[in-house]
Amino acid sequence: MKIAICGLVKSENLGEMFIARSLEYLISDGLQQAEPGIEIEYVEVDLLGRNDTIFEIDDARERRLRNYHQYSEKGRFTEKVFLYLQRKGREAESKSLQNLISRTRHLIWKFGRNYRKRLVSYFDLKLEGVDYIVIDGAGLLEYSYNEYHWSLLLISEYAERHNLEVVYNAIGRAGAFDERDFGSTILKRALQSPAVTYVSARDNLDAVQACAGPGHKVKLLADSAFWMKEAYAIDTGVERNKIGIGLIRGNSLQGYGVSFGAKQWVTLFAGIATTLRERGYDFEFFTNGLPGDVKLGKRVLKRLHLPDSYLVDRPVDDAVLCETINGYEAIITCRMHSSIAAFTMGVPSVILSWNDKVEKLMTIIGYPERAIQQKDFQPDLIVDRMEKAKSEGIDPELLSAMKDKAQESVTDYLDRILNVRN
Repeated sequence: MKIAICGLVKSENLGEMFIARSLEYLISDGLQQAEPGIEIEYVEVDLLGRNDTIFEIDDARERRLRNYHQYSEKGRFTEKVFLYLQRKGREAESKSLQNLISRTRHLIWKFGRNYRKRLVSYFDLKLEGVDYIVIDGAGLLEYSYNEYHWSLLLISEYAERHNLEVVYNAIGRAGAFDERDFGSTILKRALQSPAVTYVSARDNLDAVQACAGPGHKVKLLADSAFWMKEAYAIDTGVERNKIGIGLIRGNSLQGYGVSFGAKQWVTLFAGIATTLRERGYDFEFFTNGLPGDVKLGKRVLKRLHLPDSYLVDRPVDDAVLCETINGYEAIITCRMHSSIAAFTMGVPSVILSWNDKVEKLMTIIGYPERAIQQKDFQPDLIVDRMEKAKSEGIDPELLSAMKDKAQESVTDYLDRILNVRN
C-alpha cells in the first residue's frame, strides 16, 4: 500500500512535520489493526513543489531556484509581475478590483513558466504509483497569502485522471476566506472534485464546509499532531527546569494585514524574558526552524545583552525540535504546533495569538485563556497566564478528548483505503 501524504512537508517550519509524522503514525496503527502485517509506504508530497533536499539560502529568489522543482531563471520577469500584482491585490479595497487582479494572476499561473507547468511536473513525479492520497491538514485552505489553493486543485485533477481517491484530514483555514473571492472558487473546485471522498475540519467548520460543498458532511475533529508523543516515542520523564520562549519572524503578522512588525516583536520578547528573569525563572529562546525566526532571536539577544547560548541552535530535524520542547517546564510560543506538541507531552503552554485559528484551537481544547490576543500582548500579563497554566498543568481528560477526535478523523476513511487495496 503506497499512500501519498500531501502537505508542507519541506517547510523550514518543522511544526508542519509534526502533522505529517503523527498522521502517518495514526494511519499505520489503524491499518495494522485492521490487517496485521500490511506493508505501507508513505510518499511525502510538498504542496509548493519543493525538492527533497532543501538548502538554506538567504536570497529568496536564489532559494527558489535551488529548492523548487524545475524552477527556471527564465521566469524572472513573469515572477516580478506575479508578485507585484499580489501586493496590489492585498492593497485593493474594492472586491471587484481584488478579483480582477486575482483572475489576472490566475492566468499568469496557468501559463507562466514557474507555476502550473512546474507543479504538474512535480505532482506527476511524486504521485506516480500511489494508491491513495491524503491531504494532511494544517491551515491549507488558504489563498490570500501562501496560496495553496492552486496546488490542491492540481492534486484533485491528478486524482481524477488516475482514478484515485483524495481525503482531507482535519483541514483548517488560515488567512482570509470570503465566498465572493476568486480564490475561494479555486478551493471549492479542489474540494468538490469527484475524487475527494472525505473532508474533516480542525477549525473554522463553516469555512471548510463551504469549500467542501453539500456533497460532504464535514465534522469538526482534531489535528493529528495530538498523537505526537506516540508518533515520536517521546519519554516525558525528563528533567525540566527552564521556560521556553518560542519565536516568530518579524514580518509574520504583516502578511496577514496586522500592523505589528519586527521592532514590536523584539520589544515584546525582550519584555517577556526580563519579566521571567525578575520572577526567578531560567529561560531560553527556541524556534521551529525558520531562519527568519532565528534572525529575530538574535536581535532579541542583542537587546537583552545576552550571549548566543540563550538561543537554541536552529533545528533542522523535527525530532530534535520535539525533544527541545519536551525539555521545558512550560513554554510561551507563537507557533501553534509548538503549543500542540507541548500539550501532548504534558508541558503547559500559552500561545501569542495573531490568527483566530489559535483562539479556536485553545477553545476547542478547553483552555481559551491560554491563547493571548494581540491587544493583550503585555509581558506581565503573558507571564501571569504562563504561571497560571503551569500551576494548572494539563488535564489528561482534555488531552484524551483531543486524541480521540484526531483518531476519528483517520478512522473515518481507513475502510476506504483498505477497499482500494482489495
